[in-house]
Amino acid sequence: MSELGTRLKEARIAKGYSIEDLQEVTKIQKRYLAGIEEGNYSMMPGPFYARAFIKQYAEAVGLQSDELFEQYKSELPVPARDESGALIAPPTPSRRETFAKHSSNRTGEIMPKVIVALFIVVILAVVVFFYSNLDTNDPIEEGTENEGGVQYEEAAEEQTPAEPAKEPAKEPAKEEPAKEPVEKEPAKPKASLDVKGSKGETTTYAWTGPAKRELVIKASGGPSWVQAMGPNQKDLIPARTMAKNDAENIDVTGLSKISIRLGATPNVVLTLNGEPVKYTQDLLTQNIVIQFKDVE
Repeated sequence: MSELGTRLKEARIAKGYSIEDLQEVTKIQKRYLAGIEEGNYSMMPGPFYARAFIKQYAEAVGLQSDELFEQYKSELPVPARDESGALIAPPTPSRRETFAKHSSNRTGEIMPKVIVALFIVVILAVVVFFYSNLDTNDPIEEGTENEGGVQYEEAAEEQTPAEPAKEPAKEPAKEEPAKEPVEKEPAKPKASLDVKGSKGETTTYAWTGPAKRELVIKASGGPSWVQAMGPNQKDLIPARTMAKNDAENIDVTGLSKISIRLGATPNVVLTLNGEPVKYTQDLLTQNIVIQFKDVE
């Protein structure tokens, strides 16, 4: 270590600076500051810069550089001089060199970023290309070439038009058998029995109704003498005495009249086609004459 270096180091320590603090103040690399303290100037760019660094170091730690240079003149590096004896300053870089250096520095800073950006763009392009091919790739059509290399197209199979859906055959409507007309029974003519008049023991009735008719004589209340005759005095029931509950049915169809002789009239009930013949006299012995008239 030189005496100049020792003097500067003591001043730095007295100032409270570390070598790093002094580098921050002077903006001189600490290896050059350490070289100054050790008296090793060979590591510096040249004598000119070594003297400039020493001056800046001295002023940073509060020393007078002129006095220091004069006191340690023998230890300072000697700069080169030209033929006239003037100090030769280190060549100043030209504007082109400065610009080239500056451009080189900027290029060195920008190029990594540019390379990274290009790399990302290339990756994105590959990804887009890959997915676009997945969407647009068509399957390889087979059979587009024959063995002779002549292209042909297979005739499209004619598609048979779909037949319209057949509707289920409708079963013929069953013909219902014609209903035979129901022959309505002719309405039975209403029967009527009217009293035409009474004379003595004889009461005459006029009957109008169906041609078929039946007369029932029944001794319901007790025995009675009874006789029935048709036209021309023909006996339909010969004269006889009917016991209680005896009955005689007489078909009077086709007769124009019937004459009945009753001995005990209250004991006898007469019905013509189911309709009772009402007596109009309270005589014990009576003659009942019924005249018939068909309405059919």
